[in-house]
Amino acid sequence: MKILLATDGSDSARDAVDLLIRFPFPKNSSVTVMAVIDIKNLDMVEPYGLDADHYRILQETEQTIHEEREQLLAAESARLRDAGWSDSTEIRKGDPAEEIIQAAEELQADLVVLGSHGTGEIKHYMLGNVSDRVLRHACCSVLVVKPSPKQSMPAESADQALPWRILMSYDGSEPAKKAIRLCASLPLDDNAEVSVVSVMPMVHMYRQDIRQQMNTIWQQQKHARKEALKSAVTALQWSTPHVSSTLLESADVSQAILEIAEKDAIDLVVLGYKGRSAVKRFLLGSITSRIVHHAPCSVMVVRN
Repeated sequence: MKILLATDGSDSARDAVDLLIRFPFPKNSSVTVMAVIDIKNLDMVEPYGLDADHYRILQETEQTIHEEREQLLAAESARLRDAGWSDSTEIRKGDPAEEIIQAAEELQADLVVLGSHGTGEIKHYMLGNVSDRVLRHACCSVLVVKPSPKQSMPAESADQALPWRILMSYDGSEPAKKAIRLCASLPLDDNAEVSVVSVMPMVHMYRQDIRQQMNTIWQQQKHARKEALKSAVTALQWSTPHVSSTLLESADVSQAILEIAEKDAIDLVVLGYKGRSAVKRFLLGSITSRIVHHAPCSVMVVRN
């Protein structure tokens, strides 16, 4: 797996590095650690309108920023190498979101990993501008990392006392099947727990939910979902024996998934995103967007 890790030195970005170090990605994975020099305010200054002293200050400022990014990449890269990762580094200049998206395309990355960059008292539940734009427009899967109790503990304690808890949102679509295959390929240990949840949307207005549940087609769809869940569980049991499945009916699909993630102290939510056209493949559906924005844990959106 080719992974592009975007970092800016923030606490959120360090959380992303911590997850890479601790999470059991496929053994043949490699990572490119990337930092972007966002100096758009400096670029707005016309060099020919400056005197010699101001032009020198401008150049020194840009050089200082570049050196800080080099030091950041060196430090994060060293942490990853110590953890056994094969890595490379890259510094770009420009708009952070645009550069990350472009780098993912050029590197043919399978996954972009970045912090949520939340701010304020509800930072666990909100996305920053960069992560939101990358999530919406990246051509590959995206993992948005949020703080986790596991990441703040010593490695030995986290590995032994807190097994990974993964929640798979499954609807039988091709991206959802790809997400299952991805999770099944992970070298999870025997203590890891994977929950596969399929939520069938209900219409409660004017008691339409009762009619819907009694409908023959609905019952057939429900049976098909149950069979699909069985297949998903079978595939995931190659990775860990602790796999469970749940079929729910709810008027609010995203809320049902968010409640499970909160109640079960999930570490990572994984869901597939269905792009239905050349344009819509770059857009997030309302369910996907809400889960990523409001989940109390990290979220991986798998693109087909």
